[in-house]
Amino acid sequence: RRRTTKEQYHTLEASYMENPKPTSNTRRKLSSQLNMTTRGVQVWFQNRRAKSK
Repeated sequence: RRRTTKEQYHTLEASYMENPKPTSNTRRKLSSQLNMTTRGVQVWFQNRRAKSK
């Protein structure tokens, strides 16, 4: 398992603030931009939504 870098975290967090439920297309773009798997991005958003509850 890999942890997110600060840069990845800031980009994901900014994207989350814009839209907490991104489409698969948005997740795909983020994953290629951040050098993460699409599943990794999806799980990050799931965990972030759970954390905000």
